[in-house]
Amino acid sequence: MWEIKGTWNIEINPSPRQQGSGKKSICADKIFLLLFMLLSVVSSCQESKMNEKKQVWAGAVVAPKEYPVEIYNGALSSNEYAYNFGPIYGILKQGWSSSGKSMGRPDTPIEFPDELKMTWYAIQEQKFYTGNWKLDKEQISKVWQEGSLNVKTGTKEEFETLIVGLAPGGNVALWAEGARQVLLATFQAHDTTINKETANPDFEHFFRQEYRDVAYTPEKLYGTELYAQLQGKGWPDPKLYLDYNKKYAWKFAVEGIGIGPKDYFYYKCFNGERDQLLNTSDGNTDLPKAIPEHISVKWQDSKQQHWVADTRFKYDVIKKAFEQFDPAEKIDLLIQVDIASNVLNTYLKSSSKQVKIVGYDLALVPVDN
Repeated sequence: MWEIKGTWNIEINPSPRQQGSGKKSICADKIFLLLFMLLSVVSSCQESKMNEKKQVWAGAVVAPKEYPVEIYNGALSSNEYAYNFGPIYGILKQGWSSSGKSMGRPDTPIEFPDELKMTWYAIQEQKFYTGNWKLDKEQISKVWQEGSLNVKTGTKEEFETLIVGLAPGGNVALWAEGARQVLLATFQAHDTTINKETANPDFEHFFRQEYRDVAYTPEKLYGTELYAQLQGKGWPDPKLYLDYNKKYAWKFAVEGIGIGPKDYFYYKCFNGERDQLLNTSDGNTDLPKAIPEHISVKWQDSKQQHWVADTRFKYDVIKKAFEQFDPAEKIDLLIQVDIASNVLNTYLKSSSKQVKIVGYDLALVPVDN
């Protein structure tokens, strides 16, 4: 950025021929022109810097399928703008790592929020939670500027949404969502009490028994299949949503196929983070990442045919595999492919051991580009 410091003293001394003529010298005209150009550059740099602090973004909110919630009120806010949440969102139960429910976004760039407020009712726990937290606006801006890599075009894409996650036990998460999803922060809410006499008018429906008799039936809240699973195994421990954030130093590796610089990996973690990485990307390092829920690799063979190898994991299965390694130990998440036999296996591999991970919904298929 250009900076002008100190005081500029400019004297205009007319030449003998110009004395008494009332005309400025050509030299003075050039100085003024230079000053104008410098000030224009400074103004442009300052405007660009201000625009980095503003983006077009939306707010959204999610809750686990096993722990649906109703929002009482809340907001992602700054001095300039507030993205509000309320009962209009209805009962939320999309899933912890799913895209959030949003009510649209503004048409013009706005400041990133520096505060999150949220009050909600946890249906399964039968209690209200509330909290008010400061956000790191500079961190949000930095992540937004980094953006996401579109592996098909090689271009950068910006984030679109700030997602608030509401988990049991008053656990709260904040993600930046776009082509990739990044966990920005986690928070802890506390219990609170809201009654019919003091509640906001737009939350009046909550206190009508006929509403809750209909909306809170197990079939409506969970669906028949999930409710049967929950009755059999019980509801997940609320601490699970904090456990998801534990990270290990893993990266992708492959065996049985050759992948080139334009081939890529995909991962989605149990803590909600996800990304797509070119085979040559710096992102495919053994820097700490959370345990993956879903992975895939897409590549092109020697006959120009594109393939995808794709698998998902159950948390208790893959967690046991990762727990056999130290969190600081460098690990390859090895995707082993045998096209001829239509076999796809996955392993965790370090310099000292190799552990097989049993996945499900396995897919090893040719695809269009």
